[in-house]
Amino acid sequence: MKHGRLAIALATLSVVSAAILLRGTNEIPAPAASAPANTEPHGPVVDEARATATANSEQEPAESAETEVVLGVPVRKDRNCTVTRHYVDLGNGAVTAAYSCVPHDKAPGEYAQYSDEELSVLAYSDARAASTLGKRLVEADPQRARRMLLRAVALEPGNVEPVMWLASQAYSLRGDSNAARMATANAYVITGTARALGSRADIDWIVEDLRSAGLSDDGFAALDRFVEQDLQTIRAIQLDVFGHSSIEEDLL
Repeated sequence: MKHGRLAIALATLSVVSAAILLRGTNEIPAPAASAPANTEPHGPVVDEARATATANSEQEPAESAETEVVLGVPVRKDRNCTVTRHYVDLGNGAVTAAYSCVPHDKAPGEYAQYSDEELSVLAYSDARAASTLGKRLVEADPQRARRMLLRAVALEPGNVEPVMWLASQAYSLRGDSNAARMATANAYVITGTARALGSRADIDWIVEDLRSAGLSDDGFAALDRFVEQDLQTIRAIQLDVFGHSSIEEDLL
């Protein structure tokens, strides 16, 4: 879908820039630290004030593990997760910090030691390399990161974790601001792509947010065409690398 037709389809909508964003004309909202996430909700999120108040009001039992401060939040040293910071739009011109504890992914092994250039070469046919590079680049080069994470899904059919990580990390901003609406539209497309590949990820709350923001049926149709483009991209990668694809052409 070209930008011109999409702009016409969403001309009367407050989320027009969300769809345009999907092809790299704008920056995405600042993502949290690049920690892996699962297709399921990635743990409780609390704002900084609540975390601080809880830490000050509750004492750890004597037998509990020691704690340390990560990103300004006291956490257990023996945790099996990575603490990440998110920024939540409160809808009144203010933004607050919030935190979540994302379970660790598989051991990174040698991939974490490779340079971006080495991972880029390996990513031609290696899903893990593509995923590692995509997550590493999500802040510095969000559009390339998105392409790498789609490639990771293409190279390992059935594993939608890379794109669901993108939805939960890079497109997690919520609220009434334009940036939040852009993030929600991106989350809709990425989640729609994952669902087309077999994921059971919930999309109802995203639809509700977009409808509340004023997105019409035509607007949803335009976003659905971006889902179709993602599937076409995945199919093209699979045909190039494997000579066949798990996505039938007549389904696009």
